Amino acid sequence: MQDKFGGFDKLDKALSGKDSVKNLRWLLTLLLNEGAEDGDEELTEKQVGKLIHTGNFNEVKSSIFKAFSLGNNGTEEPPARDDEEDDGEDDEIRKNAAAGKE
Repeated sequence: MQDKFGGFDKLDKALSGKDSVKNLRWLLTLLLNEGAEDGDEELTEKQVGKLIHTGNFNEVKSSIFKAFSLGNNGTEEPPARDDEEDDGEDDEIRKNAAAGKE
């Protein structure tokens, strides 16, 4: 993920730009294959792409943000940042995490 997007802090931009669907499909494929049991057949991006559509795009995206937040912070809520570092991205991540709770 770091090689492709430049790090976790760039994830929001990667999943909201013009290549957002392509990037989400790639990332979800990577995550699903990483979490698969040993011996399970790996999914292709084409197979995963058939699971993502406009009706669930935001839910899939929000779930990925929550999973990363839970893995990094032990909670689905992103950590608070200092005001001087706040560039608006934190608000978007919070909105995405909150949207998944609804």
